[in-house]
Amino acid sequence: MAVLQKKISYVDEPSPGKKWLDFYQHVKPDYRNWFLKKSTYHSPSLEESKVAFQEYMPKLYPMWIQLCDLIQADEVMAHLLTLYCPPRYVHGCSQAIWSRDVSVLVRNYDYSPKLFEGRILKSKWFDTEVIAVTDSLWGVLDGMNEHGLCVSLTFGGSDVEGKGFGVPLVLRYILEFCKTTDDAIQILKSVPINATYNVTLLDALNEIATLELSPISPPKVTFKPFAVNHQGDFNLSNYALFSNSYEREKVLLERLYDPLMTVESFIESFEYAPLYSNNYAQHFGTLYSAIYNPYLKAMEFRWPYQKVYQSFERFVEQDMVVYYG
Repeated sequence: MAVLQKKISYVDEPSPGKKWLDFYQHVKPDYRNWFLKKSTYHSPSLEESKVAFQEYMPKLYPMWIQLCDLIQADEVMAHLLTLYCPPRYVHGCSQAIWSRDVSVLVRNYDYSPKLFEGRILKSKWFDTEVIAVTDSLWGVLDGMNEHGLCVSLTFGGSDVEGKGFGVPLVLRYILEFCKTTDDAIQILKSVPINATYNVTLLDALNEIATLELSPISPPKVTFKPFAVNHQGDFNLSNYALFSNSYEREKVLLERLYDPLMTVESFIESFEYAPLYSNNYAQHFGTLYSAIYNPYLKAMEFRWPYQKVYQSFERFVEQDMVVYYG
């Protein structure tokens, strides 16, 4: 198996400026090509996308204007930044909340190293500090805000698409403006999503929820402390089968309720199959594990042979190279 390498950057930039702009210039061609390949079935105009943005995420809209000004966006890139009806994101992922003695949200992100931004950004775009793994230029794969609210997403396993926003931008909206799990649930109930995703939430009050999101049905709010790559109790989608979603769910359940399991042994189980995958050739290799602790307002990122601790009190900017394969 070929060894793939990826640059990972921990970036501290309160408001989008030179660091964000430099990254944008580096990835602009790839994102432009990705966006232009989107389906024509749901292809709203830029004006329609702006109207939807202002209706569903009005408090984030000024940042869209700021980013468009920063990059001097043409119509394509301004449209992309709305993330309204973008191409579907298909990633793996396993995530679960351990709450027996200490509460932590643990997740594995499974995807292609080549398509991963590799950025963990500490920011304060509005009134709240946020530390998050970024996607789609200003969206969020997983992260935490200064209030201790933690979020993480997985793909829901279905090919269904519809009119709505890319879920990473909705997670950004949640971290910027919500304090609790209940606040986040209200956002996820009100903002339309373009495809099927599962979102797991944990806050500083130890309130736990997992929402199953779909563009064709109302969000299903559950209080399951985990999510993988299917929805409901029995959904034999091609992706669920390909990604061993049911096997991973079984393991998570066993370990969450194993009386001999500790929080550290639970976290370490994410480093082994079936929760861990080395299927990088098919865009389903584990890129990192993230552990979010809302009580300490701190997190740990585990990469192959490397661990990095960060917190709101002490966030260290650095670049590192990770090798996969």
